[in-house]
Amino acid sequence: MTTYTSQYPSTHDANHVKATESYGVYFLPYFATDPAKSLTGSSLYNAWVTAGSVTNQRFHIDIDTAQVIRRVYYENYHNSGTEYNRAAKNFTMWGSNSATAFADLVYSHDTDWTQLTIDDSQFDYHIDKDQADPKYIIVTNTTAYRYYAFKISDSWGGGYIGIRRIELQTEDGWSASAVKKFMGVEWASIKKANTVSQASIKKLMGM
Repeated sequence: MTTYTSQYPSTHDANHVKATESYGVYFLPYFATDPAKSLTGSSLYNAWVTAGSVTNQRFHIDIDTAQVIRRVYYENYHNSGTEYNRAAKNFTMWGSNSATAFADLVYSHDTDWTQLTIDDSQFDYHIDKDQADPKYIIVTNTTAYRYYAFKISDSWGGGYIGIRRIELQTEDGWSASAVKKFMGVEWASIKKANTVSQASIKKLMGM
């Protein structure tokens, strides 16, 4: 069974987590990355919410060191089990090692960002109950990035865009060298059987 470990910013603050906009001091971006914040009850001081925009928001996370993120864990926005239509909806995910790119929150600016392949480009809305509702996005990524971005284009229809929790995760035991070693051992027997190409295997494994 594949397991994952969340990689957090060293400090949950405005230097490490940024967004195009946020609703005053009540819904700051770094509230959504902080595992100490509550996933239930009031969203006040426990989630990120825009100041009123319903389209084109960037959400950036600095995890301090470059790491290969392979999964995203999230809990979409809700407020005591209500207002879930304010949750983030369609998005793309990006990686970068440029501090300049990280600081630029203009939605259309993608310089020095690399778009990542994900298995779902739509956040599910939170169930209409006041309870945790964990969801996951698989990221096909083999490059270590320090900065990750989510470009969120809209919400589920509410007057804001919000996220209750979002975490970047590495895959336990995964490394490019380990996969390549496995590939080298297994390729000899696969090639002998002449059943599939090495290129197709690499594509399947996200190499």
